[in-house]
Amino acid sequence: MWRTLALILLVVGVSLSVMAGPITGYVEASARFDKTDLIVFDTVVDLDYTIASFTFGATAIFDLDAFDNLFFTAAGALGTLELRSMLDFEPQTPAFVAWTNAGKITLGGATLFGVFVLRTRSMIAQDLGAGAALGIYGTVEDVTVTAATYFNMFDMTSLYHYYGYDWMVSLDAIEWCGEWYKAIEYVYGVIAADCELDWSGASIYVDFPFTCLCVTASLRISCDGFGAAGFDFSGIETGIPWLSISPLHIDFSVRMKHVSIFWELVVDDFLCVTPYFSLEGKQWDSFWSIEGITLNALMLEYSYNGVTVRAGEIFDDTWYTWYMSSGLSWGFTLSGGLVSQGMDPYASDDCIYDPDYDEFFGIWIDGDSCCGGAYDIGVISFFDTTQTSAFFDWAETVASFEVGIGTNASIGLSMSLKAGGLQWFQLRGTFRFREEEEISPALRSRPEGVCGPPIPGAGAL
Repeated sequence: MWRTLALILLVVGVSLSVMAGPITGYVEASARFDKTDLIVFDTVVDLDYTIASFTFGATAIFDLDAFDNLFFTAAGALGTLELRSMLDFEPQTPAFVAWTNAGKITLGGATLFGVFVLRTRSMIAQDLGAGAALGIYGTVEDVTVTAATYFNMFDMTSLYHYYGYDWMVSLDAIEWCGEWYKAIEYVYGVIAADCELDWSGASIYVDFPFTCLCVTASLRISCDGFGAAGFDFSGIETGIPWLSISPLHIDFSVRMKHVSIFWELVVDDFLCVTPYFSLEGKQWDSFWSIEGITLNALMLEYSYNGVTVRAGEIFDDTWYTWYMSSGLSWGFTLSGGLVSQGMDPYASDDCIYDPDYDEFFGIWIDGDSCCGGAYDIGVISFFDTTQTSAFFDWAETVASFEVGIGTNASIGLSMSLKAGGLQWFQLRGTFRFREEEEISPALRSRPEGVCGPPIPGAGAL
């Protein structure tokens, strides 16, 4: 209890101090109680201070272990040169984790970028390594090129190709399914724990149209010479309106050639119902032989005048879609969605709430509240058809309420009910001192018909 009070007072104190000065940012706090005990505490405090063309920031993340993550950032421009730097610390130890630096400059139709990182491979102070990367990306008529070379760093050209430089270097920490992950593990991976910047490899990705197809060609080399080459062919028409190939992928390496065809069913909504089908074959990873179609799930959604009704039924929670492998479990989210991502017992809206639930029915109501804000009310009931003890196989109901106070603040309450009564309740609040500028993957908005990398799904990172 004393630790809970200390955490709340710390967050409130930081928030009040921000209000007293010319600092912008936001505070998001969430606390969940298991009837009487605090079981989840997740708070993010982000503060920014702008001087001329530079913005200096600090981000603190708190959880049940008190101080979990601390970042300091600086970003700005010197003419056409854009720079960003980040210092990452482990507050509990305390210990230095990483120092990352990135910059880009646009010359004509090409953008040159560079990355340098100094980071620990573990929490041991002596386990320190440095890495660097130099790259270029740009478009000339119908051809788009992304290339980079690396020094004591893992090759991340495919991520720059798919998501874009701006989105990549803006990552400090990632929250996914109730857990926080260090972005440096994905973007700034150092190979060896030393400060010698030995060349480790290079890659290039080229997107271009070829007759009626879009082609992505890639080449990777390292100190050992040729590493691999790949070709993706998208936009292939099969002549069947409900069947497409997304994409045809060919990989060449030193020892082998691998060809993969990912078939995709194109199914539109029927009235308000969306069916989820999968193709069945002898080789699911290649689908050389298509032997049948299976109905795996049905989703219903209907909205009218601020009221949305959603319902869903899963018949098989482990089916395959293009670019996905075996072992993925499909399930429902608290917002009434169907996803194949990780399970989150702490109620993330974009992750599976409970993999045992195979049916749901929910109602959501939204409207305007006072002072330019909005409110949201939601009630969702989950069912588990494998149990027979409950009425209509009912397993759990979650109710939530959130109201906006103006455009910068909101408070919310949610709770869970099962057959044994109240399971948990959650309080959350958000206060923003400015509107956040969302940096999304650049190629998500790629115009239709323009060749480029396949637009990845949400949560790829």
